[in-house]
Amino acid sequence: MVYMLLSFGSLAGIFTIYWRKHLELEQKGSWAKQMIQKLHIKRHTKSETTQAEMLLLTLDQQKTLKDTYMSAEAFFENGDLDEAEKLYIQVLSLDDAHLDTNMRLGLIYLKKQLSKKAEAIFRKVLVFTPHDPLALSNLAYSLYLQRSYEEAKDVYLQAIELDRGRAQRYINLAQVYRELEDYESAVQTIHKAFTLEPQHNGYRLILAELYNDMGNTASARTIVQNILKHESEDDALRKNARILLKRLDNKVSDSTS
Repeated sequence: MVYMLLSFGSLAGIFTIYWRKHLELEQKGSWAKQMIQKLHIKRHTKSETTQAEMLLLTLDQQKTLKDTYMSAEAFFENGDLDEAEKLYIQVLSLDDAHLDTNMRLGLIYLKKQLSKKAEAIFRKVLVFTPHDPLALSNLAYSLYLQRSYEEAKDVYLQAIELDRGRAQRYINLAQVYRELEDYESAVQTIHKAFTLEPQHNGYRLILAELYNDMGNTASARTIVQNILKHESEDDALRKNARILLKRLDNKVSDSTS
């Protein structure tokens, strides 16, 4: 996304920045949990869809899976997404239902803007864990990238229903409402995020932009002025707030000329 003068398009960029940060904070590996909870793959045949077949890995396969997964994690953490992707795919060749690997691979596809591949991965994860709010949230974002805004809204609402403690999910949902031009719902949703992170000035700047889109320049100006009082001089947020304030001033000047 192109970051311009906090225009309508650049607001989406701000949402994306916060979403990516949120993504990194939420996604965590849990190899020990995987080894305890599952050493088999559930596969359903066409004739017996209710029966699951236990495919137990040998000790050598378990070691190969673990070593490959840990190597993939190292590449992922170092930002080498291409190599990590190859290794995660190798893990899935041994255990297609390995949840951490599927989640990581989905994240890689999102980072590469391969939203359809990401969607397929997270839909697969939700077959195994249908009530996973993180998988739902990531699926919603993949749908958002494909401009499937109505479905993205519904999936974000499901994620929030399962976990109401993530402020960023409300911000993401607000962005979807903005794309749907449902500004009132967007504003209400951002206010819900403030109940969890009341001091987050980045969210306030997004709210100011939404007020500006709605024509409520007075509220937008008040928010921006408060941001400028509290952000440090070299803060990027302060710079963006000044740009928005200038736009607000120009709008007022145009309306009175």
